[in-house]
Amino acid sequence: MMLKSYREEETSWIIHQDRGRLSPPDRKKNNRLLRADIILNQEKADIYVAEYIEDSGDFPEYQEDKNAARQAAAKIKGIFNTIRHYRVPVIIVERDSGVESICRIFEITNSTGTKLSTFDLAVARFYPEPDLRKLWLSTQEKHQILKSTDTDKDKGFDVDGEHVLKVLYLVTAIRNKYKYIEPTRSNLMSLKTESINKEWDNASKSLAEAYKFAKAQGARPETLPTHSLLVSLAAVHSLMFSDNGIDLFDSWKNHAFIRRWYFSKVMQSSQLQASNYQISQDFQVLLKYACNGERPEFPQVTLNVDTILKLKPPNALYKALQNIFAITLREDLRSGSEIDSKSRLHDHHIFPKNAGKKYGLDKLMLNGICNRVPMLAESNQSLGEGYPQVYFKEIADCARKEGTLGGLKTRMRDCLIPGDPDDSQWVDSFSIDQFENFCKKRAKLIISRVHEIIGDSLQVNTSSDDELMEDDDE
Repeated sequence: MMLKSYREEETSWIIHQDRGRLSPPDRKKNNRLLRADIILNQEKADIYVAEYIEDSGDFPEYQEDKNAARQAAAKIKGIFNTIRHYRVPVIIVERDSGVESICRIFEITNSTGTKLSTFDLAVARFYPEPDLRKLWLSTQEKHQILKSTDTDKDKGFDVDGEHVLKVLYLVTAIRNKYKYIEPTRSNLMSLKTESINKEWDNASKSLAEAYKFAKAQGARPETLPTHSLLVSLAAVHSLMFSDNGIDLFDSWKNHAFIRRWYFSKVMQSSQLQASNYQISQDFQVLLKYACNGERPEFPQVTLNVDTILKLKPPNALYKALQNIFAITLREDLRSGSEIDSKSRLHDHHIFPKNAGKKYGLDKLMLNGICNRVPMLAESNQSLGEGYPQVYFKEIADCARKEGTLGGLKTRMRDCLIPGDPDDSQWVDSFSIDQFENFCKKRAKLIISRVHEIIGDSLQVNTSSDDELMEDDDE
């Protein structure tokens, strides 16, 4: 069996049988079965192989062809030799090695395989009690906003289980008055089973509430600026709700404050601190506010036209602006249909992407935030690669015909589209040669919209705006 199937990577030649009392211990079934450990004794294994090939009667074709018999025996001996010299890599870990050191070893040795996340390591660390993998899957089923969904409608945020462990650690650190409350990997691995079991349900529910808050701020899975802030928010929510029954997001006063603080944080142009350190700092600031009403200073956000024009899609500021667009939209740009939190939104290129190749428009600006607007998925599909000078004319003509120009003006203002639809020259502002000027004017409108959300936290570079205002006056 081995002779025929080994090269095909089959394992049918490996079987298990009881040794029995009467049979010779080394071999069974007329020498067809050889005890596995005999392979380690090369001399004995070679003799047994030769005897089997020559004397078993299983190979009548070899009786008259000694050369073929020797070749068959050589193949089996070669297989045994491979098994005999196979080496299993072993890493010796000292008994007093810390969890962090062991995690690092796992990461290095597995660097060419599937990347292990902190949550993967935690699953192995705490198994079988608790079974974090099973617990997390159950949590995602209960709180769908935390899971990844394939459907476009009501998408989940595909949250990493590590985030609930961070919430757990922050809560535990406060309850036990730890000196250091930074949710580092080593600290997560030091969590106690009792703490996980006790706090899991409340921590995971609070994490789900934090993502609901982010969704209410216009975030979609692809436009969420940060997970870290939501961990800090969830930890404060978990403590306040479990200890005092207070829902951090329920009060409109809290909601307005947290919204301003949230957007100010994610829109800061530079974040030099390490992520876990920042989570810890944000958590402590929010906890003081929630417990004592001690309001922190809002982070200062600096914006100007040039900054906005150069933003690239992966940037957290870019995503934050997408969120602000979404929460301030009331009607779809093309159809005028109502937009709410359940609407399926797509980001539409106002000037189509193919204009870069066709007319040589700047690709960075084409994909920039100034050339994007959220709209209903069906409207985005309907407009496709259409040019704004064409479809804005159709929209304006339709509004004039129906006597709804007033509503169109409001809609364009909400969508941050510059100009007055009642102006006969309005459509011309969307011509190809006006693309750069359109983007600059829209950048100014974006800055104004940001100010509506974060107020005096916004600092504007006035030189860029003055230049833009001069352009508007021409």
